Amino acid sequence: MVDFTRPITHTRYKYEKKLKKYYHRVEKRIIQKANGFNKLSKEEEEKYMYITDDYIMFHTKGTILPFWGGGLSLFMIVSGLFSDDTFDGFHLYVYIFFCVLLVFFTIYYFTKPKKERILNRKDGLITMTGFYWQNNITMPFKECLFAYSTGGEDGTSAFKLQIIRPTQSRLNSFDDFALGGDCYEDMSFICWYMDKNRPLPLGTAFDAYRDRDYERRKAAGFPRPLYPSSIATPEATKEQQAERKRIGGW
Repeated sequence: MVDFTRPITHTRYKYEKKLKKYYHRVEKRIIQKANGFNKLSKEEEEKYMYITDDYIMFHTKGTILPFWGGGLSLFMIVSGLFSDDTFDGFHLYVYIFFCVLLVFFTIYYFTKPKKERILNRKDGLITMTGFYWQNNITMPFKECLFAYSTGGEDGTSAFKLQIIRPTQSRLNSFDDFALGGDCYEDMSFICWYMDKNRPLPLGTAFDAYRDRDYERRKAAGFPRPLYPSSIATPEATKEQQAERKRIGGW
């Protein structure tokens, strides 16, 4: 089995008191019944993510930003070559700006560190990407602060889940942790998965691990959940549910 445990780089936020008052915060709670993930084929697992009862690793090479920024810059540069006023006055400065931007994203693409996003349920850790050339960040999930994106003026890309990076700066830096739903659905799934005291989330991707996970929690006496939930998180079978209630009391 692949080990996705990464060394802890941060344990807290320097401006935690201020960040806890951030009005875009998303609390670690289970408020929606997220569908989870279905079992992936080998090809899908190699391309998208690796899923077990211990880890979820999201494949990311960090290429979206340099491709998007570099592609837009290249388009503007090529378009400018066919415009009559590109090299006149203010338009020249705009053209130079996109040339510099293309060089920047080209250098970034070839020199950026490896980008990783990992949910480590086994050790209660989360790994997020660093800001541009910053190395990946790993910290305890219980200490992480989440927020939602505001999106554009028309609401595009709003209410997507983000994690606040624990950078030593008064300016907030965010990493995208959207899983396909809105911020509350995705936060519900992540909390459900990262809560080792709960059964694994819904979805056939976890079916192969449910019995092993159940036996682990049973041996520990079915400790109570770590994060609050407004929905039930039952066991895979009625018999297991009855035994959890008898031993753990919940």
